[in-house]
Amino acid sequence: MAHIVMLRTRLTSGAQPEPVVTDTAASLAALGHEVTLLAWDRDGDSDAESKAEWGRLVRYRRACPLNAPLAFVRELPRFWCWCLRQTFALRGDLMIHAHDLDTLPLGLFAARLLRAPLVYDCHENYPALVEGAVSHRAALRLHRLEARLLWCCDGVLAAGPQGFARLTAMRGEGHGAPFSAPLEEALAVLQLPQAELVRDGVALVGNLKRLEDYPAAAVAARKPGKQLNVIYIGVLEKQPSRGILETALAVEGLRDVEFLIGGFGTLVPQLERLCRRLRHTRYLGPVPPDDIARLTLEADAVLMALDPANLNSRLSAPNKLFEAMCAGVPVITCRELLMGHFVADEQIGATFAWGDWRALRRSARELRDSPAERDAMGRRGRALAESGFHWDAAAERLARLYDSVLKR
Repeated sequence: MAHIVMLRTRLTSGAQPEPVVTDTAASLAALGHEVTLLAWDRDGDSDAESKAEWGRLVRYRRACPLNAPLAFVRELPRFWCWCLRQTFALRGDLMIHAHDLDTLPLGLFAARLLRAPLVYDCHENYPALVEGAVSHRAALRLHRLEARLLWCCDGVLAAGPQGFARLTAMRGEGHGAPFSAPLEEALAVLQLPQAELVRDGVALVGNLKRLEDYPAAAVAARKPGKQLNVIYIGVLEKQPSRGILETALAVEGLRDVEFLIGGFGTLVPQLERLCRRLRHTRYLGPVPPDDIARLTLEADAVLMALDPANLNSRLSAPNKLFEAMCAGVPVITCRELLMGHFVADEQIGATFAWGDWRALRRSARELRDSPAERDAMGRRGRALAESGFHWDAAAERLARLYDSVLKR
C-alpha cells in the first residue's frame, strides 16, 4: 500500500477539507493506503496539525483571502517550498495526489524527485476559473500548461461531467483540445454507464455524496407542508455570482417562505447588513461540513443559482445538486446551466432564467403551494442518487484508477 501525499491550496469552514477531499481521502484510507493532506489554511489561525479518521492533516498557516489573486500568487511559491519540505520528511512508498492546477507543477516536481506516481485531482477548469482575473491570453497559456502537465500524470480525477469530457480530450489531443467541453458532451457524460466513467487514465469522481449521510428513513419521513424553507450552504463571494443577495430580495414578502444561508466569504458583511432589514432571510454563519447533510434534510428546497456568463459555473455539477438529490429535496437553479438542463430533464426541481428574479420568486411560490409536486421532485432526485449518483460509485472508480496507477 502507498503513502498518499495530498496537496491542496485551500480548506473550508473550520480549516477542514472540503467534503469531496475528505471523501476521497477516506476512500483511499479504506483501501489500506496511508493518507497525509498538506493544505493551506488561508485564515492562518488553526492548529498546525490534526488527526482525522482517514489520516493526517498538516496545515500551512498563512493568511490569504480567497479572492486576492495577487496575494495568492506571491505566497504560492512559499507554500510549494513548505510542501516539499513536508513531503521529503515522510516515509513509505510515496504517491503524490495534486488537487487542482495550482499544485500540479509542485506535484510533478516532487513526483519526479521521488520517482513516485502522480495523480492529478482536477476540481475545476482552472484556466476558465481565473479568466475573469487575468487576460484571455493568460488563461490560454494556463490551458496549454495544464495540457502539457497532463501527459506527465499517471492518473487523473475529474470533478464533473464537463471535466471528464475536457480532460479525456486533453489527454488525447493536448493543448489542441477545446478550452472547455461543450454542454452537449457534458450532458452525454451524465448518461454514460458506470463502467465507461474510467477512460484513458481519467476517472469521474465529482461531488457525489455518501447515501449513509442522508438516511433513506429520514428522506421517507419527510412531510412537505405549507412552509417552504430554501437553503444555500456554500461559498459567499461576489464573483462568480451565485445570486444570493438577489434571491434574498426576490423572496422577501413571500408568505411562509424563508431563505436560509450558510457559508463564508467576502460577501458576508453585506449579507449580514441586508439580513437585518429583511424578514424572510436568515444568515446561519459558517456551516461545518458535518452539518450540511442535516440542514439539507431539514430544508424544503436547495438553491444553486450561478451566473452562466462564467464558464465554470455554466458547466459545473456542484455539491448542492448532489446534496439535494441525496436528501430528496428539489433544486432551484438556472435553466442555462448544465445543472439546469439536468434538473429540468429529470424533473427534480425548478429552473428560471438567470437575472429573472421575478421568475425565481414565482418558482418559490409554486413550490410552496405544491407540496405534493415538491415531494415527487425530491423522490425522483433521491431515486437518481441511489441509481449511481452517490459516493460509493465514485469510490469504486477511484479504486480502479489507483489500482491501475499502482500496477504500472
